[in-house]
Amino acid sequence: EAQRKLQEIRQHFTRPPDQSLLLWLYECWFAGANTKVFLNSSAARHLGDLSWDLAVDSAIARGTGTVSLWTRLVASVREVYTADEVMVYRDRWNTRLEGVHYLTELTMMDILYWNSRNAGYLDNPDKAYCTARIWEAFTKSAPPFFAKALSLIAWKRNLKVVKLKAFIWDYRRNSSLSPDSYVEIQPKRYAASSDDPCTICHEELSRNTCELECGHEFHRECIRPWLQEHSSTCPICRDYAVLPTDVPERPAWNNSKRYKGKAWKRAVF
Repeated sequence: EAQRKLQEIRQHFTRPPDQSLLLWLYECWFAGANTKVFLNSSAARHLGDLSWDLAVDSAIARGTGTVSLWTRLVASVREVYTADEVMVYRDRWNTRLEGVHYLTELTMMDILYWNSRNAGYLDNPDKAYCTARIWEAFTKSAPPFFAKALSLIAWKRNLKVVKLKAFIWDYRRNSSLSPDSYVEIQPKRYAASSDDPCTICHEELSRNTCELECGHEFHRECIRPWLQEHSSTCPICRDYAVLPTDVPERPAWNNSKRYKGKAWKRAVF
């Protein structure tokens, strides 16, 4: 039973290659690391390469007592890295998905290190506010299309990050939207669309693509080795996936279709 639990934790919470630590922390929180997974020190020592960062994984294993996985992850990242070391500021984000990810990273940075009003939202990052520091870093790195839209918004102290995420995600489909229209926005997952590049090779998606069941799309030559050699889950949403041989190629006439991935389900152990 203990081994099965550890295996399930690894499946749900192992950091994908090339994912930042801050984004990984948020994804772990969203998957239930703060409410559904509790470990004693003995179990923590057997988690293995959860973060794929030797120093962080060692810190996770050193934790004592029975606490939530979320508490261990946050404490370990804080112990190993300073704010300047863990955050990689972007000169430019180009797609909606990159924008949402960068906004998530800035928010987690603010919650963990900057001692702002968001420090109290460690157990619920989706309640965090878009502070002036987050707003400045995010808008400064926006591409021209989104920079123009964001320039029309007057930053307000009560602007929630989750509302800004929703605005960025929906803007291309309805350019008349403004953050004020998202009064009661609910946290949601964000999937790649047809105008995003392949997130494995970062090249433009061509006809030789396939769509996984979660709705995310990749080059066939990229996703096949990923699923065979790295993980049995989607690189973006970490939903379980099958090999491209079992996934029909998307017809050419459907290349403009936009996809939404299925929401993550909180892991229950």
